[in-house]
Amino acid sequence: MADRWIAFRDLPGAPVGTTLPIGLGWRGGPLHAAQGPADLDRLVEDAARRAQTAFGLWEIDEVIYGVAAHNEEPAIRFALNVQERAAAWDEIRDRCGVGPSLARWRQRTALDLADWSVHTPRASDPLELDAMLQSVGDPSTIVEAWFELLGLAMPVDREPDAADQAAIARAALAQAAERKRQRRLTPSPSW
Repeated sequence: MADRWIAFRDLPGAPVGTTLPIGLGWRGGPLHAAQGPADLDRLVEDAARRAQTAFGLWEIDEVIYGVAAHNEEPAIRFALNVQERAAAWDEIRDRCGVGPSLARWRQRTALDLADWSVHTPRASDPLELDAMLQSVGDPSTIVEAWFELLGLAMPVDREPDAADQAAIARAALAQAAERKRQRRLTPSPSW
């Protein structure tokens, strides 16, 4: 199973790559390009600029680092399956801006994520998100629960088969057609 995932709105200009549909108007898949949390931040923020809304998750030493972004708004960094004894916790804590009170950070982050989640297929309540931020257990189960909380299917981590390749090609063709349509609609100067 993958340890990194990305998901974003399926709009013209979205970074289709090898992602597949995972929900109404959303695409997602395992992420193989990122080398560190900073790369995940950059990829998610770029996807959000191109597709309005995106998020990414990365399992690091049983702790799941996440980043959620919408358009040009500041990204929300969060952690799931928090284990303060994990080797990566110090770095993730600093990236997320946890501060001295984990409970206060969790509540503030749950409110921010609730505001962000209105752009997903299922808007989540701050109490649901706070409970998700408190959850501890098997990382793959927590990642799956995160996708489910947002109304999305868990992306599959396998080599795309012929049907998947066809879906990816159709999405790329649809994006090309939309770009062409947008160019036709853009008025050209009439000197």
